[in-house]
Amino acid sequence: MRIIGDLKGLFLFIVISLLSTGCLFAELTIYCEYAPPLQCKEKNGSLSGFHIEVVKEIQKRVDNTDKIQMVSRAKALKELDSRKDVVFFSMALTAERCPLYHWIGPTKECMYNFYAKAGSGIVIKEMNDAKHLKSIGVCNQDLQDKYLTTLGFKNLERSADNTENVQKLMSEQIDVFAYDNDTIADLLAGTGFMRSEIKPIYTFMREQHYIVMSKNTSLRTVKQWENAFEEMKKDGTFRNLHRKYFPNVALPGAAVLDFKEKKQKI
Repeated sequence: MRIIGDLKGLFLFIVISLLSTGCLFAELTIYCEYAPPLQCKEKNGSLSGFHIEVVKEIQKRVDNTDKIQMVSRAKALKELDSRKDVVFFSMALTAERCPLYHWIGPTKECMYNFYAKAGSGIVIKEMNDAKHLKSIGVCNQDLQDKYLTTLGFKNLERSADNTENVQKLMSEQIDVFAYDNDTIADLLAGTGFMRSEIKPIYTFMREQHYIVMSKNTSLRTVKQWENAFEEMKKDGTFRNLHRKYFPNVALPGAAVLDFKEKKQKI
């Protein structure tokens, strides 16, 4: 009986020691929002998509089995801002958001380009050059429209959808149109044009997306997830997942932390 008592005492000592050193990790609340092809919900209720696979791989490596829940962005952000041990993906890193959360990534990078018809001879060396073009096609009220409008562009020609913008570009009704690098190949395929028939001539906006953790989450837990992500990059797992979903898109570059406007010719 004394042996049993000693074992119970030893077990209690181990548990207390682990708790005091932070070795037992708290349960995490893991949220994502619906944003295909990054995060999708299948008809049977299961979650799929690029970021779902990335996060599940991290979970496997850190021995975490908490459920990923797809909720509205508003709900996720409310809890992310008010509770500890909350994970959310994905979020674009900005100067305002940077000090609010812990950032793991970048996991995805999206560049928004001005596309011209191949052989048009149009050259844009800096953002102001684009303001002197006759017309820039945008999809009415989308991200590109709103962003360029805030920069004072007066030469935007708005269309109902980007299929119309491609048609206008190829018939030379507009000089360029604004679109992202992720889905341009799919857009062109759907309109019957070849990728070689248009050319990206200037990157006017760049976003890097991350997995974020609430500010008061244990630094030990944050480091665990960071290390797992870095291991995925080193052993090629992340590259393979990125290639699976975005075969014609480059991997995310180094983290951009100066938040200055990028004037990048490509």
